[in-house]
Amino acid sequence: MNTPRRTNGQTILWTKIVPPARSWIRRRCLFKNLMIKSYILTAFRFLLKNKAYSLLNISGLIVGISFSCMLFTYVRYELSFDSFQPHASRTVRVMTRDRSNTENGGLYNVTVPPVGPELVRSFPEAQTFTRLFRFTGQVVFEINGENYMERDWYAADSTFFKVFRAKFIHGDESTALSQPSSIVLTATAAMRYFGDLNIVGRVLEKSNLGPLKVTGVIEDAPQNSHLSYNILISPVFDEPFWKENMNNWNFGLGNSIVSYTYLVLKDEQSKDALATKLPAFARLHFGEKQSNIALELQPLREIYLHSNDVNEEFRVTRYGNMSYVYIFSTMAVFLIVIAAVNYINLATTRAMSRAREVGMRKVAGAHKLQLMSQYLVESLSITIIAMLVSIAVMNVTFPYFNEITGRNFGIRWATIADYLPSLLIISLVIGLVAGIYPALYLASLKPVHSLRTKGTSVGANASLRQILVVGQFALSILMIISTFVVGKQMRFIQSKDLGFAQDNLMVIDINNGNVRRNFQTMKTEYLRIAGVNHVATSSRVPGEWKNIASLYAPLENGVDSTNLYFMGFDEDMLETYQFRLSAGRFFGKNTRNDSTSIVINEAAADALGMKDPLGKIISLHSSEGRFPATIVGVLKNFNFQSLHQKVAPIVIGAWNNPIQSIDYFTLKFSGDVVSVVEAATRVHEQFDLRTPIEYHFLDQQLATFYDNERRASMIFKLAALLSISVACLGLSGLAAYNIQRRVKELGVRKVLGATPSQLFMLLSSSFVKQIVIAFVIASPIAWLVMNRWLESFQYRVSQSVVIFLLAGLSALAIAFVTIGYGIFSATRANPVDALRNNE
Repeated sequence: MNTPRRTNGQTILWTKIVPPARSWIRRRCLFKNLMIKSYILTAFRFLLKNKAYSLLNISGLIVGISFSCMLFTYVRYELSFDSFQPHASRTVRVMTRDRSNTENGGLYNVTVPPVGPELVRSFPEAQTFTRLFRFTGQVVFEINGENYMERDWYAADSTFFKVFRAKFIHGDESTALSQPSSIVLTATAAMRYFGDLNIVGRVLEKSNLGPLKVTGVIEDAPQNSHLSYNILISPVFDEPFWKENMNNWNFGLGNSIVSYTYLVLKDEQSKDALATKLPAFARLHFGEKQSNIALELQPLREIYLHSNDVNEEFRVTRYGNMSYVYIFSTMAVFLIVIAAVNYINLATTRAMSRAREVGMRKVAGAHKLQLMSQYLVESLSITIIAMLVSIAVMNVTFPYFNEITGRNFGIRWATIADYLPSLLIISLVIGLVAGIYPALYLASLKPVHSLRTKGTSVGANASLRQILVVGQFALSILMIISTFVVGKQMRFIQSKDLGFAQDNLMVIDINNGNVRRNFQTMKTEYLRIAGVNHVATSSRVPGEWKNIASLYAPLENGVDSTNLYFMGFDEDMLETYQFRLSAGRFFGKNTRNDSTSIVINEAAADALGMKDPLGKIISLHSSEGRFPATIVGVLKNFNFQSLHQKVAPIVIGAWNNPIQSIDYFTLKFSGDVVSVVEAATRVHEQFDLRTPIEYHFLDQQLATFYDNERRASMIFKLAALLSISVACLGLSGLAAYNIQRRVKELGVRKVLGATPSQLFMLLSSSFVKQIVIAFVIASPIAWLVMNRWLESFQYRVSQSVVIFLLAGLSALAIAFVTIGYGIFSATRANPVDALRNNE
């Protein structure tokens, strides 16, 4: 159809323009498709023709792509914590800072119960609140005549599901926690206890919290949530216990009730506005007696990775470490860089062997852009092949990676789409970055020079390769040094004298009032077990996973007060744990006389300003009131917390102290572990008919303090091994090329009398120089990085010169092993064959 169009006073028919344009576009597209197909075919022919080159390149890329993608998967997961919550961007946790506790920062992840509702009532910035309450005991209930025990639980406000997302399988989220004594279970808990999910309406008649009615079954809490729970229970707020504490503004950790308090703000900007009002709010409600107490807000999405300085009340929330996110991200980037550098090195070594090909293509009319496109397609083809193989490699290695990280990553058909963006981005970045220089270099060669050359490399090309080799090994040496330092610190942690015995100690929880009333009889029964040498009772133990009580005591000048931790010990704790006295005595058998006696550690004596504390009476202040106590002994400092923290001042009271009742038995044994556990279980069942025995071994509990460091150490080792492996793949290719390029020179030198050792030194000297330069570059960077990491430990190793030299020598030895065989073979070759070679 001829449709006229007027332009500048002239009528133009579309038929005169459109068909030719369409035809030109079709021809252009067809030409481009043919060109791309030609590039791909050429690339695959080249790869098949140069199998050794292809294998080295693809192997290095597979290692770099697969492991860096696994590390990025871990990093992305760590950064995703709590981001799925419906109001994540405007939800905050209210925390309490006790400014008088200077030893451990004084920042706590809990606050007193009235804070949440009062903030919502007082300020328009706070729209909704919810609170979680946690106690040291467990929920115990009976189902079909069998007793069950649950530690992973919270008491929660009815507003919990307005703040935190949960998918209900059965029940109604709007009413699930609205009635007192309601209980909501996760699917896992419901199946474990009932064997069924459709249990809404059932009543747990026999429970240590009274009858509990099941009002909901929800899907398990996501793993990328800082909260972990199996059951949620709505408290009976009308009971005297709850009434008394819901309006209690006394912040006494371990003594009064505290809550995890969360606020949903009006908008994201409300956080700063509300934070400015908190000091006046705290002064008004906490009063002069608690003038050191302040409130702070922590964004929900920062809780998991930014709580290193937060004192955990019950150690039940999940916490990560932002420094490891930075470290693992950097390691992933390092591997990508090393893999890309590996490709560039190998590609540039092959550049001059392809110079004639470039010359012929240019003579035949190929443009510079076409040549660049060809070599970029070749580079991208290699990385795409490596990416596809990497998927299979990741599928095989993820189970081992999960053992290190404690996660549950995996590639399945249902999840492969989650990994494709990372894989594609990493592959494209490596392909483009690694291919751009060889493409530019080859495309810029002049035809005359290309056709005349016999494979001799030019200086700029060789210089770039040397710089890249230095960069590769600098990154590898940095990882090796980091691995050695982290390993040394972990060995130090495992071997450091903590000030008490930690091996062969079985710690048994006391969860029943009948056990507390009969603990002396139970101690006697435990001592009758074959292999049990000592038995002691205490309110808390070193390596405690529950809250440790804290209290205040005035300094000797009476002007100020200091924060102290508190534990209750019986007279057998000294020998069971092998604590060491530096002055005075420990508690005796006459417990009545010692009920007002205390033993302090050396840190407490320093904090109280007492040079000679024995016999002095101090007033200990807790939420229970004042407790006058006489100091009868001083213990040498012992690390009852992790080595991340300095030994804090602690007061030890007798078991019948007015602050905290006994909560543990500790059995020191030397016999068979299985038989001791079985015998201890039988003793427990004689006195506690309601709760199953709950125990742990102290050395295993102490090891949990360093789970993050242990996992990081293993990842460091793996990354160092892989990075040095990729670097050595490239080094072996470079060495082979260097030997091939100097075959005639080696033959002439041998004819002139050069020995094999002299030839070996000649060929390896350049690589040795490059590794030495890499060591010089990497050492100060590694020292700075590791010094920063070690600062997170109050007790740490020093960075010795030996570690750095050992790392450098390790890299040098690995390099020699990599290139040694090829160089040795070249030095032993017949010089006649070398001189006859016409290439």
